[in-house]
Amino acid sequence: MNTVFERVAEKSTNTYPRELAEYQHEGVIKKFRNEWNVDENEAQDIFSEMKKFLYISGIGQQRFIQVEIDETTQIIDKMWHHFILFTEDYEIFSNRFFGKMVHHAPFSPEQLAQAIKDSTSLGMTLDEYKLECLEQQLNLIHSVLGIETVKKWYVDYANAYSPSKMNALQRPFHDAADDVVPPLAPAAAEKMSPSEMIQGIIQHTSPSMNCASRCGRRCGQRCRSCRSCRRCGRCR
Repeated sequence: MNTVFERVAEKSTNTYPRELAEYQHEGVIKKFRNEWNVDENEAQDIFSEMKKFLYISGIGQQRFIQVEIDETTQIIDKMWHHFILFTEDYEIFSNRFFGKMVHHAPFSPEQLAQAIKDSTSLGMTLDEYKLECLEQQLNLIHSVLGIETVKKWYVDYANAYSPSKMNALQRPFHDAADDVVPPLAPAAAEKMSPSEMIQGIIQHTSPSMNCASRCGRRCGQRCRSCRSCRRCGRCR
């Protein structure tokens, strides 16, 4: 298909930095598995692909190509969200590998308006314009990271992490709902003194939300986050 964009014509070898490929963050992996029902290796794999996405986004900026997350790469975006939660580490990571803070900008009405304006100026429908942008993005990924990455994101991940499968993979907020103590009722709180309210809040706190309270592993994380209770069985 003929395009109105400048093509990434020069095929290059994989220039992905080894130092970036080797970067790991155990906390992000644990936090991700807290929300998504994937094993350690799968989470590590998604984290690796997230780093590639951030890298190719930086290359795209240098070449005036906007690289975007779409439905097929949503799982990468979810991992990115979890990494951003570790704000200090994420800032250090961004500055170390990209020389600046890599910001996350969700799609906005302003971006849609600009896309409509751009497509109109080029004599294209919005759908045609989006397909042109996608083709340009795929060509960039191919030229920098190889066709294997294109296949992994847009074929393998598109099937493994389709919207329906992601819905199935997402964990409930609390796995052991029967162990959750109801919160202090507003009506009851209104009748309490400050000290009574504080004690009431404590009494209505679920011990199961803290591994150290029940299984004795003292990991400092919620059971659903580290899943130590599932391993030792002492919380059941």
